[in-house]
Amino acid sequence: MRSVGSRSDAAFARTALCLGVALAVLVAPTSAPRAESVVLKAADFREERGQLVVSAGFRELFDHALRKQLRSGFATTVVMRVYLYARDGGAAVAVSGQTLRAVYDLWDEVYLLRVEDARGNYYVRLRDQRQVVDRLTSFWRFPVGALARLRRGEGYFVAGVVEVNPMSPEVLAEVRRWLRNPSRQPRQVGGESFFGSFVSIFVNNKIRRAERTFKFRSQLHWRPR
Repeated sequence: MRSVGSRSDAAFARTALCLGVALAVLVAPTSAPRAESVVLKAADFREERGQLVVSAGFRELFDHALRKQLRSGFATTVVMRVYLYARDGGAAVAVSGQTLRAVYDLWDEVYLLRVEDARGNYYVRLRDQRQVVDRLTSFWRFPVGALARLRRGEGYFVAGVVEVNPMSPEVLAEVRRWLRNPSRQPRQVGGESFFGSFVSIFVNNKIRRAERTFKFRSQLHWRPR
């Protein structure tokens, strides 16, 4: 159920004000870079309304510690960037993204989830933590590229970078600006080219800039001739 309006905004503001502690205090950056492996995930591809849409889940991202943190009342932010590549892994054909921010309202005993992507932003109220984790660790029929730009008979795959609580406010701000206006794609986000190759973004690891980073790629999807 979608609920957009001042009530949800006020609940977010009230919770943040009463906590009075920056999220950065909770998360101490690591002292050395950590290589992140790329996990192969099965994804469901469909062609709908002129778009290639994909569904995938990566629930292993949220371990016991992150689930416990969700109930603490501190906000948890998840940034997803999904890249569509042709089978050769050259420059990305298309890029899509989503940011999600979940906070537990201690007064109403409900989770408030704010979702923002190229389609807009909205709020969801959830009482079951399992539902919150599902939303933070998956995407359902998510548009990843216009079919008009994809060649028939060609194989494509998606690869994603998912960050929990990005430590760089600049990275989060840049992604959110792009989500509000995807037609004006930035050249770089956090040092990564938006349309870089699979190797440059997913294999050449950079210093981690989030509490948790998860990288995955799907199987090939072949467009029918």
